[in-house]
Amino acid sequence: MKKLLPLLFLGISFISCDYIMKERKSEPEAKPEAKVSLGTDKDENGCVISAGYKWSVLREECIRVFDEGYRLNAINELKEEGTSFSAFIVFNKDKGKAELFLPDSHKSIVLEREKEGIYKKDIWLLEVDKDYTLLKDGQPAYAGAEIEEHKVTGSDIPEEN
Repeated sequence: MKKLLPLLFLGISFISCDYIMKERKSEPEAKPEAKVSLGTDKDENGCVISAGYKWSVLREECIRVFDEGYRLNAINELKEEGTSFSAFIVFNKDKGKAELFLPDSHKSIVLEREKEGIYKKDIWLLEVDKDYTLLKDGQPAYAGAEIEEHKVTGSDIPEEN
């Protein structure tokens, strides 16, 4: 009888553990209804700055310009020193306007299409032909990232030695 009691207790324990494990597996996972934004450093439009979000006037939402836009690398003397700054261009659906995001500015500049391949606002002129060129006061300031051997120059991907 003394041997039967521990065996009975052990059997009941295995059965209850099996029941508990099966019950947990059958519970549905909670899925969030909306996008979750982490961070407390939001701008006036509610975009989380530390996560790389900026307000897009054309799209009327927070976007990550480095994911959604076209990269334009600086072509001035800063590039020669090893520092590269990038501007980004985002177009609206009909490509009638282009939104310019500069590296040293929190607000974007909306360029209007003057004619096919030319967008302008004040001192900024964007030429969109084969390549993208952004001119400031008539002088080239940024150009589309060049592709060399399947690698975009000025990218954040480290070079292999």
